[in-house]
Amino acid sequence: MGVVGAAIKGFGKALSKGKKVVPPYYRIKPENKPYIKQFKKSKKHNLAKKLGVWTDRQAAVTIEQMGKGVTMKFKKSGMPHVSKGTKPSMLTKAKGWSKVLAPIGADTYLTDKRKKK
Repeated sequence: MGVVGAAIKGFGKALSKGKKVVPPYYRIKPENKPYIKQFKKSKKHNLAKKLGVWTDRQAAVTIEQMGKGVTMKFKKSGMPHVSKGTKPSMLTKAKGWSKVLAPIGADTYLTDKRKKK
């Protein structure tokens, strides 16, 4: 093994022993933990509460897609979760923005059609 090979092997060991860095969108700030309850599903909830939780989750996913380009999922506890290895994508950002802008465009199109009649 040459000098370069030994250096790479030694650097790999240093990386494996070092502190693992977690991307910022995996961490939940302690002051936001009480708000996680709004994303928690339960079989005991009535239909209105289930719909409320569903809309809260969909809104959070859409905002995350628009802002960071990452699709977020939720655990049973209500904690948001992004799989490791997920990379931000412009396609996901476009998907998030289209969820917000499509209803506005559809409304404009339909109101213009009504005015012409």
